[in-house]
Amino acid sequence: MDKNRKNSILIAIAAVVLLGVVYFLAQANERYAWNETYNDDGLQPYDLSLFKGVLAESATEFEVLEGLFADTSYLESTGNTMVYIAGYAWIDSTEASLLKQFVDKGNNLLISSTLAGKTLRYLDDCGADAGQSLSDKQESMSIKVEDGSASFELSLDAFNEPSLHSWIYFKDLPCSEEMGFIEINGEKHANLIEKKTENGKLLLHTTPLVFTNYHFREDSVFNYVNGLIGQVEGETVYYLEPGIASSSNGGGPNIGESPLKFILAHQSLKWAWYLTLVLALLYIINSMRRKQRAIPVVSLPENQTSAYLDMVYRLFRKEGSHRDILQSQVKLLQSFLRNRYSLNANKLDDDFYELASAKLKLDKDYIELFFKQLERSRYNSTLNDSELLKIDREITEFYLRCP
Repeated sequence: MDKNRKNSILIAIAAVVLLGVVYFLAQANERYAWNETYNDDGLQPYDLSLFKGVLAESATEFEVLEGLFADTSYLESTGNTMVYIAGYAWIDSTEASLLKQFVDKGNNLLISSTLAGKTLRYLDDCGADAGQSLSDKQESMSIKVEDGSASFELSLDAFNEPSLHSWIYFKDLPCSEEMGFIEINGEKHANLIEKKTENGKLLLHTTPLVFTNYHFREDSVFNYVNGLIGQVEGETVYYLEPGIASSSNGGGPNIGESPLKFILAHQSLKWAWYLTLVLALLYIINSMRRKQRAIPVVSLPENQTSAYLDMVYRLFRKEGSHRDILQSQVKLLQSFLRNRYSLNANKLDDDFYELASAKLKLDKDYIELFFKQLERSRYNSTLNDSELLKIDREITEFYLRCP
């Protein structure tokens, strides 16, 4: 058998194998994304399409708002309802002013967000102190949700198995009525509050998980959500799309959305993609027929970077410039948080600690204590060796705890 014929047979066998793999993948069940996506048109477990469809069918008039500023005709309405399942999003002060106008006109507003405490501060500070947090969280595998007439268990499941989750609840609210509760690790906390104005009503909810496809299909959750909507019934229901407001994890495309997912969701694009892969494989196999020259062994140049950094570190220590070493570490940490998590660590305030806690999945008190200790150390003119080593260990631990 000549060489060309042998290569042709190998190419044909490879093409058949690849087509078989492609067919097998095409017949496989779709893989679901088990993260909190909160996409109102998506079909993932934690999207909102099922709730949105039921709400549209049950409402007398249903209107989708793609933003609060594009069409403000809703501000002229009276006796209507707005529903905003925000997920991890919150509203800013400008958006809050529009929503206040909507409620003051004699309308009802329901917002469900894991950052409901920050949202409440923009809508109505309830007489809270400037530095006071209006919400808190606890970690648990599951919680018990109560609405006065019924209760049920709720958990964040991944592949149908409960996982550890941070559950948000309200605390220390002086002028709002508690309407619903969750039980976390045996402790009861408010997750639904009502704030009545002269003409309208505001409901804030901290557990948007109940509106997702995975849980909404359960009878107990469905009845619970139906009771929530019943508290803000109106002639016209305005559905504010999630992710259109300021957010830390909401807004923009969800994690599960990608160009490849879009291609595989359309039959013609999917097979065009598979054909491209087949042609690429055939090209690679055919190119292997060419005779290749031996690649000479080249010795890599010695890496001097490590030696240079070690020398600079020793010079700083010899001169007693511990503050210079720490300043460099702080700049690297700020660059790390800015590039990976879009966090500005130059301005250390309550908003930064809340946003950092949501993005890094770390306790807010731990983050606040860490940065305060770091600030004290970097401006300490008498920083000694043991203190430098201690703060270096704390910085290393912070890096390791970041997701």
